[in-house]
Amino acid sequence: MRKRVVLTFFVTVFLLSSMFSTRLIRPVAISPNNTRVPDDCRPIRSNSVCARAILTGLTSQESQVIALINGTSAYDFDLKLEEIAFNHSVSHYAFRAAGSHGAYETAKWITDQFESFGLEAYNESFEFTNWDMLSQPTLTIDEDGNPSTTDDQTPIEPFQSTHYSWPTSDGGVFADLVVLPLPVAADRHEIGVYPIDTAAWDVIDTTDKVLLIGKEVRWDYNWQNTYVEKLYAQPPAAVIYTWWYDWMAFTPPLISSAGGRPISGWGSYYWDLEVPVGWVDYDGGLWIRNRESHMNVSARVIIDSVIGFGLHYNVIGRLEGYVNPDRIVIVSSHYDTVMTSGFCDNGAGTAGVVELARILTNAVEMGYYYPTYTILFIPFASEEIGLVGSINYVVQHEAEMEDIVAVINLDCIGSDNLYVAETNPADGLDLDELILEAANDLGVNAASTTPGGSDQEVFRNPAWSESFYMSLWGLASGIGDATPVESSTLLISYPLLYSDWWDIGTPGWIHTSYDNSTSTETLSWVEVDDLEDHIQVAALAVVRVSPPYVPILGDTDVDFDVDLDDLFNVLIGYGMTIEDAMATLGLPAGTDVDKDGWVDLDDLGWVLWNYGTTVLPLGVLRQTKARACMQKSYIEFHIRKNPKKSSVSLVSG
Repeated sequence: MRKRVVLTFFVTVFLLSSMFSTRLIRPVAISPNNTRVPDDCRPIRSNSVCARAILTGLTSQESQVIALINGTSAYDFDLKLEEIAFNHSVSHYAFRAAGSHGAYETAKWITDQFESFGLEAYNESFEFTNWDMLSQPTLTIDEDGNPSTTDDQTPIEPFQSTHYSWPTSDGGVFADLVVLPLPVAADRHEIGVYPIDTAAWDVIDTTDKVLLIGKEVRWDYNWQNTYVEKLYAQPPAAVIYTWWYDWMAFTPPLISSAGGRPISGWGSYYWDLEVPVGWVDYDGGLWIRNRESHMNVSARVIIDSVIGFGLHYNVIGRLEGYVNPDRIVIVSSHYDTVMTSGFCDNGAGTAGVVELARILTNAVEMGYYYPTYTILFIPFASEEIGLVGSINYVVQHEAEMEDIVAVINLDCIGSDNLYVAETNPADGLDLDELILEAANDLGVNAASTTPGGSDQEVFRNPAWSESFYMSLWGLASGIGDATPVESSTLLISYPLLYSDWWDIGTPGWIHTSYDNSTSTETLSWVEVDDLEDHIQVAALAVVRVSPPYVPILGDTDVDFDVDLDDLFNVLIGYGMTIEDAMATLGLPAGTDVDKDGWVDLDDLGWVLWNYGTTVLPLGVLRQTKARACMQKSYIEFHIRKNPKKSSVSLVSG
């Protein structure tokens, strides 16, 4: 009886001293409206999320998670992706194009980031067409038709290859240059009003010539049909696109997705004909047109691309769920580019996924958030050549499709206005409305947009994706009967394309040379504040789709049980050894209660159980500052460096 009284006294003193120790009381700040704000909810900028959380009623856990997001951190991730794209020793001259060396190096970098956060990170490879660019593409105009004389030659800059262009032969193509004129069009609304002047085209033989033509030829069905017929009848040695009309002079060349292997109803005619394709801007094209109108000029085109077959890599970071880990929430992007550095498309989205991986992993470590479902962070490969990365992911994971709760895809975020692709309600989740509500709660303007346009469509509509894949590449993916994930959406921002100039009064610059970090300052495009806002919306959506598990009282290691492992955490949190605990209980140091040859937690557990005390009272510390200490500290016990820990619950007796 006396032992029980002594034990109760010591345990009570220990608990009270622990619970009310000043080092366990979480410091708080006082906001201007006298609302208590956690000390780690410090403003990142003037309209900080902490202030917004107070006004809009986010839960404390949501506020803690959102406060971890740092727009500058995400922007810096984007700068690193751009650095890889511009580093010719790493990416050659293909930026991060699908299947290029730059894409491979990017996948490695993302994997390293995920691992540095403590995520389980890995690559999933698939075989597909590869493409790279070994040297800077060049275009030179020659006036005398003699390639050996140089004083009459004029390099045209800037000149760029189209994405996935067919290569020129060794040394490039040198040939007579011809121009196919387009009809008069005062503005974009007159494209297609007047037909191609086939009589004028018929007198121009394009066979084995370097052909200059306005890219606008592809804007009208009849124009493009006439053009493709001309190509097949008289295949040129190379094609040079330009903007034909002066009202297009405001924008650099548009590098279309797989433009060298056109995504069109006419098939991949440039690859079929083995015709390399490049681009000059309006001014360069106008200079060439004027020169050709006064003399018969020639041109040398060098596009040193390499086409092969090899591995592409989807990158996956896994954050295990705590309640139903077999159910999955995918947060995705694509990391490949066209022939630009892709700062917005899609460095911004990929940087957003990396930042979300960083802060959600951090939130788990700090005890702010334990996701109900497993969260997969997946920057996909090869989106720009036809959603190839995400299609091959579904090929490899078709059996898991029914376990996917939601797909939240980030593509081209960070521009001025956020948009969310519409979804159909499914299984009690109305995903697009949930995201719009999250944006509203954060004070971020957002609106709905129609579905389509990126990797989330592969999950939302596998049957369409199967048909799309076949039409582009002539390959059967076999995913047509996969279970659709109705809750698959896209977060995107506008302005996006140069054409937004006509629609909303402000152009965007994806797929042009302006899609780089200098546009942040010179064009006020993809700025830190906007990037941070959009990532915050995505983070809040993820937290609400995969709601936080709240551990039971005393479950410090979040394993759904209050057991000796939790007691171990409490001891670590207070710098105690087993011997210290034994002494607190009035026992001699080194008492091997269960006679197993070790003095460990099992012995302490048996003592507590023998005196009718459970581990549970010690667990009331789980929401204190000690919890963070428990998770980060480690003690080398005098008795044993790695003490044995029992998984037998003491609560159940």
